[in-house]
Amino acid sequence: MNTARILVVDDSRLAQKMIRDRLESAGYAVVTASSGEEALAWLQREVPDLVISDVVMPGIDGYELCRRMRKQPRLANVPVILLTARGGIAEKVAGFEAGADDYLVKPFDPVELELRVKVLLARSRAAAAGEQKPRGKVISAFSLRGGVGVSTVAVNLAYALAKAQDRPVALADLALESGHAALMLDLRPRLSWADLAQQEAGGLDIEIVQRAMARHESGIHLLAAPPSPALAELVNPRAVSTILSMLVEHYAYVVVDTASTLNEVTLAALDLSDSILLVLAPELASLKLASVTLEVFDSLGYPASRTLLVVNWTFPQGGLGQKHIESALHKSVQATIPYEKSAVVQAINRGIPLLQFAPSSPAAEALLELARQIAPVPAATPPSPPGSPRLGPLGRRL
Repeated sequence: MNTARILVVDDSRLAQKMIRDRLESAGYAVVTASSGEEALAWLQREVPDLVISDVVMPGIDGYELCRRMRKQPRLANVPVILLTARGGIAEKVAGFEAGADDYLVKPFDPVELELRVKVLLARSRAAAAGEQKPRGKVISAFSLRGGVGVSTVAVNLAYALAKAQDRPVALADLALESGHAALMLDLRPRLSWADLAQQEAGGLDIEIVQRAMARHESGIHLLAAPPSPALAELVNPRAVSTILSMLVEHYAYVVVDTASTLNEVTLAALDLSDSILLVLAPELASLKLASVTLEVFDSLGYPASRTLLVVNWTFPQGGLGQKHIESALHKSVQATIPYEKSAVVQAINRGIPLLQFAPSSPAAEALLELARQIAPVPAATPPSPPGSPRLGPLGRRL
């Protein structure tokens, strides 16, 4: 049984009862308040393990309640989950700026609320005891412009990090309708995001998630995109947040290959990301979409330092110069991947990461340097010796 004490603040008695009944059935001790004023009065006497508050209430609303808690040292580290019927970006940003740890949009699944409570309490207890296991890092590769090499960056980054750490790295393929990370690694996954998303959030645990991941010899554990675009709609933002939150507690690095769209699924991953690799080609359309992306990130409250610009030369010459790109985006380029005439395509066709297939190529060296900026990375593994070629997935099928 749980012994945590949770304060639920909501001006709706019905909402109070629903939340209280769910949490008490899970073994938590629940105290309720019907207003921000009542909650603050109680908080002057007691310190709960967690607070769940509605946002829209007469008088002191959820945002103000959270702000006042954060100003008091004895309450500053108490986890807060805000609940609201307003699901817009502005409301979400306001919640996090007020100091909330999590944000749920009504109507929500009580199972999801219970899961988020469990995760926040576990982190809070571990931190208080000084025993918190270092949280892993989520690194997402993204571009609104398709065909600029986002998957190549993601797969090779995961490969480099797995080799550097000498322990598994999670690779999540969230290009749900067109993901081909499995193809690039010569893997044939039995399960995918769609299989996990169909399970109740409360029924998932890390063992179930890891059983759905395909293993690569390098140490990459791949959670693959669905095998058919028709299955993509089964994957929802809640499933993405839940699963990535589990992975980051068990892997030092979680690399996410995203779709070229800022839908709710992609945003769920980007919200959890420690670093976002914004990939663009040195051409005008790509530059414009990168500018739009940075504007959206700013409106979401993402710190500028979270986004790293990666310029990938997908054509041999005639592109925009680095100074032009940096001037237009008001941001420095973190990495430039030079044009590679044939090695990238050959690596994909053989199902071998470029860093393994052609480690001395300029593109591979640039990708390795990008990985070094995230974690110490040793020399890349040499390719298979002559005389023992790998056919890869396309070779076997042709």
